[in-house]
Amino acid sequence: MKMANSTCWNITNKCNDHCQFCYRDQTSPDLDLKGRFAVIDNIAASGIRKLTFAGGEPLLVAEIKELIQYAKQKGLLVSMTTNSILLDDQMLDFCMTHLNWLTLSLDGATTEVQSQMSRNPNHANRVKEVLSAAANKEGSCKFKINSVVSRVNLDHIEELAEWVAAYPIARWKLFQFVPLRGTSKRNSDKFLISNQEFYQAVEKARIRLKEKSNILSVSDKENIRDAYFIIAPNGDVKSSHDLQEQCLGNAQYDNLKEIWNRGSYNYQLHEARTQSYIDMP
Repeated sequence: MKMANSTCWNITNKCNDHCQFCYRDQTSPDLDLKGRFAVIDNIAASGIRKLTFAGGEPLLVAEIKELIQYAKQKGLLVSMTTNSILLDDQMLDFCMTHLNWLTLSLDGATTEVQSQMSRNPNHANRVKEVLSAAANKEGSCKFKINSVVSRVNLDHIEELAEWVAAYPIARWKLFQFVPLRGTSKRNSDKFLISNQEFYQAVEKARIRLKEKSNILSVSDKENIRDAYFIIAPNGDVKSSHDLQEQCLGNAQYDNLKEIWNRGSYNYQLHEARTQSYIDMP
């Protein structure tokens, strides 16, 4: 049986930001520490090679350092996606030496665009400060930027591409806005774009990146649906089809390889999305 290379665990439904385009799971309860260790054990035993801690905001989890270290001890490549609000200098030091990848969310190069996207006003400046500080720290952690492309920031992607090209960023992922659940569904009219508009923005970004265009990757509606192995805060493994979710099992105690193989996942899409992160030294 085939198995996913990578899984994204939305380890908490809690967040300290209020993005109107967010489709995080706000209903699944968080596990206790014992349950979280059990999920990591099961992931490591399944053959999955890379674990991403996401959310909500993973830095709101009190034991996040302990969990990252435990996952590394289990032989996993470990990534974390954060809005960086709680990413102080001490935490950044830890990330540089314990993470393989640190992903920062950024949807516009300026305060104005980020505010229009409904992030907090200082978001863009804070991400720049984190990247500048990281340049002077020890550690082999690589940086990735996640950007949601929507109606609001569609005309500012080229500006963001120029900003990304100016920093030592190893990957830049453009996500097409998808009204999957919760807040994103309620605000769909504000953010929704067509497939054509999304790929036009992708091409503009690629051109503006010039010789750094190889760092760019994309996640459209089909990729979101078929290529991501997602674990909810309570350990449920969920897949979506036509923006409808179904629960396939729970990562605390069910066989993850069996879940993957009976789900409607597209292994080729998944491998294309994940393999380069695993192969990169």
